[in-house]
Amino acid sequence: MCGGKLLRGSAAKRLTCITSDSREAEPGCLFVALTGERFDGHQFIDSLAVDGLADAFIVDREPDVSASRFESSAVILCDDTRAALAKIAGAYRLLFNPRVAAVTGTNGKTTVKELLFSALSKHFNTHKNEKNYNNEIGVPFTVLTLNKEHEAAVFELGMNHAGEISRLSKIVKPDIAVITNAGEGHLEFLGSVENVARAKAEIIDGLAPGGILILNRDSDCFDIMESAAREAGLRIKTFGLDSKADCFPSSYSITRDSVELVYKDCAVSAPLYGIHNVYNLLAVMACAEEFGLAPSEIAPPLASFKPVDGRSAVIDKGYIVINDTYNSNPLSSRAAIASVKEIFGARRKIAALSDMRELGAAAPEYHREIGAMAAANFDVLCVYGEMAGEYIAGASGKGCELHEFALKDEMSVYLKRTLGDNDVVLVKGSRSTKMEEIVESLSK
Repeated sequence: MCGGKLLRGSAAKRLTCITSDSREAEPGCLFVALTGERFDGHQFIDSLAVDGLADAFIVDREPDVSASRFESSAVILCDDTRAALAKIAGAYRLLFNPRVAAVTGTNGKTTVKELLFSALSKHFNTHKNEKNYNNEIGVPFTVLTLNKEHEAAVFELGMNHAGEISRLSKIVKPDIAVITNAGEGHLEFLGSVENVARAKAEIIDGLAPGGILILNRDSDCFDIMESAAREAGLRIKTFGLDSKADCFPSSYSITRDSVELVYKDCAVSAPLYGIHNVYNLLAVMACAEEFGLAPSEIAPPLASFKPVDGRSAVIDKGYIVINDTYNSNPLSSRAAIASVKEIFGARRKIAALSDMRELGAAAPEYHREIGAMAAANFDVLCVYGEMAGEYIAGASGKGCELHEFALKDEMSVYLKRTLGDNDVVLVKGSRSTKMEEIVESLSK
């Protein structure tokens, strides 16, 4: 499967599991020695062999296979263990024949994956990535837990560099691909929104012949993604808020506790928050139809959906906390600000923001833009982080009360002291800023 060379042991050795985590290794296991910026699986090979906690190893540098500790082991040498893992997963995927949907996009992909899984699993034995295991390690290991009982599968594909989505798509080999949107994410590595769109469009590289791309008609760079699909000879199905799209609602509404829409005369709702989740529901509607499911068949599981932690969760402590701390970029920040404005109207509104990461040279410009938008729609703007000054620069002179904090704890103390019963506070920042600590403080 992986194109490696068997250095020691028998090719007939039977294996019962595969892992790259030495803590999960057990007798019968194949241990793949992956290497990253902060880890090297090769350093665990000797101890696993001595303790009998792995029966086979895939390596990209040759150990001393003549040593007695490898007496009962099989050792396979490859040029690149990460590529070997991908090849094994891709070959394993061909052993089964579920109908597969793959989801990518700058924002919304985890929510769409979870919504779609909820909808499909009421009708099919359905597989999915756990949590957000959507990268070049998580996706192969998710594929390797497929079994013959699975009738459907939903895979989330993530990236921050060009080429990654293509490699992941070729592993999962989807029948249906969904691009939720393309926006200003990972610009540090991709350079422009146009390049982000091209990277998202790589999802078509693994699509089965006759496959379909489901595409957000209202997304930036829609034409780039549409053109890539047409050149590949794929069927294209679009979703959006108006009749330009193939899949659009006759009406929709957003409240503090739910998003609701009417699609093909069927009312569908989910306990989600914000305008971005109207798009996420439409993406699920469009995809579920390709599995032969009518809106009325997926409405019940969507109505009982449990939102993913940190993604626009609404917490009522007298004052309202919008926990949008899972990640942040300009596209998701615009949606978050617009949603608070639309839903909470005349209430006193506070934005507690930290850095949007991986924006490269354009970072100051985007932080100023979001600062200006927040100041135009909120009463108070509280900022923390390396880009706090850029938020303030964009917000200055717009009549909004501004506060910059050197420490996150100082922001928490200020908010707890000043929040009143009728206030709404939006808490948002990139994952690495750990703004959930603010939410935890305000929720106590």
